[in-house]
Amino acid sequence: MLDKIKAKLFENYKHDDVKWMFFSLFDKNNNLIISNWVFQTDKNISDLTDVIYNGLLSKQSNGKTIVVDIIIESRQENDINKILSLSPKEYWFFLINNEDKKSWVILPNMKWVQDTRSALSLIKQKFWLGWNVLIHVFKTNRIVIQI
Repeated sequence: MLDKIKAKLFENYKHDDVKWMFFSLFDKNNNLIISNWVFQTDKNISDLTDVIYNGLLSKQSNGKTIVVDIIIESRQENDINKILSLSPKEYWFFLINNEDKKSWVILPNMKWVQDTRSALSLIKQKFWLGWNVLIHVFKTNRIVIQI
């Protein structure tokens, strides 16, 4: 399976490309089994895929689909007006608490997210999050692999 994942990734990327990646594994009913992301790394795609696959994905026996989101555009954004103007249909939002360094991600195009303001408010309420956070906004290239 690892070879199949890498073959699909290397259709668009080089082995030594350094990219930040999100891995999600779904069962036959399209329910999320496990998800893991690496937002900042110096590892190349090949090595990072090995780590995620061997550490997490290979231990799951009922997965049917692996989705790999490769970050293609990322920036830390401090201007709340710019953040609120972004579409939650196409942007991901990554929040890092400045005090305890816990992090949260809001995926794009979630059915419960109507706009960016509601997305940020919901994540704040869900995790009792203050506004002392760093916010990164980013887009990804999604690769879907059927197992």
